[in-house]
Amino acid sequence: MRKNSIKLIEILSIIAMGFGWVAMLSKIALSESYDFLPFNPVKYGFLILLVATPVFMIVSHRKTLNEWLSMGMIIFGMFSLCQPFTMFLYRCGFQTLLVGTLGFIVASHK
Repeated sequence: MRKNSIKLIEILSIIAMGFGWVAMLSKIALSESYDFLPFNPVKYGFLILLVATPVFMIVSHRKTLNEWLSMGMIIFGMFSLCQPFTMFLYRCGFQTLLVGTLGFIVASHK
């Protein structure tokens, strides 16, 4: 029973991470078009990603996968901050770097 509940939490956190990532990127891409709604989960994409990533790192038993995922997010965040091509990537670079660093700390201390 416990194994099934952990698997369910792992799947739900993967879905939340995907939603948070897409919501963060769409908020940046469509910056002003979502502001008229009173409650919009797209505004909270970064917070959803920030909470879902450590939850996934804690629940998942795949340490190597978690470390590689975190390192990939750190590398993408650094690339996004240093690239000269578009402001779109620059705006999401720090958040990606922060979530990747937090995820790596959680995954490596598990």
